[in-house]
Amino acid sequence: MNIKFIIKYVGTNYSGWQIQKDQPTIQGEITKAFQILFPNKKINIIGSGRTDSGVHALGQIASINLPDDIQLDKVFKSINGIIPNDIYISHYQMENLNFNARHSAKYRMYKYYIRKQFSPFHKETAWHIKDIIDYSILQKCASLLIGEHDFTMLSKNNPDIINKKCFIHESFWQKHNNELIYTIKANRFLHHMVRFIVGTSIEAARSKLMIDDFLNMINNCSNQFPVCAPPKGLFLYEVLYD
Repeated sequence: MNIKFIIKYVGTNYSGWQIQKDQPTIQGEITKAFQILFPNKKINIIGSGRTDSGVHALGQIASINLPDDIQLDKVFKSINGIIPNDIYISHYQMENLNFNARHSAKYRMYKYYIRKQFSPFHKETAWHIKDIIDYSILQKCASLLIGEHDFTMLSKNNPDIINKKCFIHESFWQKHNNELIYTIKANRFLHHMVRFIVGTSIEAARSKLMIDDFLNMINNCSNQFPVCAPPKGLFLYEVLYD
């Protein structure tokens, strides 16, 4: 049977989602746990998308094919007992055999957290910035992203990816006490794309870049360089399906 499950994790101690040789990863830890329970089965966990080293998730989705004769409640209770306590499977359900956590996804949503005041409780889950930030500039930058754009300048260079176009459905900032939260929802994301958007928006809001510079980066005609925000404030928040 084909099982879909939701994973929450703090990515601080991991080299991202995807399995890497001799490096701790989220996919690797979950795969090892399933291998303990099913030693004679080849474990293939499909994630909805990759998160980088130090990036977190509140709604990573994965799928796995498991034997039909198992008790899911017991299996996932055991898995949560085996995996490290900074990873947690919060929900699981049966899906049709055609469901694929990656290819069936229609939209992905990320959130980025910035705190104006340092807190030891958020030192690995938010970017701490003391500078004065113009909130109206942040919102202007966010609104410029709505629609389809080529994110060549606002992503990490990868010659293997030809299509750099993404359609942004939602892009906005929120203020809550000492916290700024950026939300972005799109059909797809490129490597480091959200971090470049956030870092460059913050530069504009700190008056180190002009709004026109940000717009020119969206249009890939700027002579300025984008800024990449640190990974620790970024969360894969939700993955949406039909």
